[in-house]
Amino acid sequence: MEYKIGLLFHMFGLSLIAGGFLGGYLVEKRFWKLVEIDISHAGSVLPIMKTLPVIIQVGVLIQVISGTLLLQSASWAFWGQAWLSIKLILVALALANGLLVGKKLGAKIGFQVFSAAPDKVALAVLKRKMISFNLIQLALTVGILVLATVFR
Repeated sequence: MEYKIGLLFHMFGLSLIAGGFLGGYLVEKRFWKLVEIDISHAGSVLPIMKTLPVIIQVGVLIQVISGTLLLQSASWAFWGQAWLSIKLILVALALANGLLVGKKLGAKIGFQVFSAAPDKVALAVLKRKMISFNLIQLALTVGILVLATVFR
């Protein structure tokens, strides 16, 4: 029963992460379109852009807790295996990248959007950095999923 509960919560955490990524992509796409059309309306999307990473972080927290429950239900048989060690490192990297890089990028974008004279060139640079950040996060997440399913 412990395994089934752990697996249920693990899938729930995965759903939060995937939903946060998809929502973030869609909202961010709309945000950058608003920046091009009328930057004064782009600020209305920023609160949603700030909320979605929190949903992803909650999903990661649920994944870590439920993953621990799954390990315990398997008598820690997977502990010390290379795929799990690499997976945990990727989780830590994704979380650190989100908190250290993504949060700062979001703050810089918000500063530009809400400034009296937004700098479109600076926003274009921030947009490229945000795209790179999102691609890195996606690559880390896909790596985690591949390690958990294929190389397990």
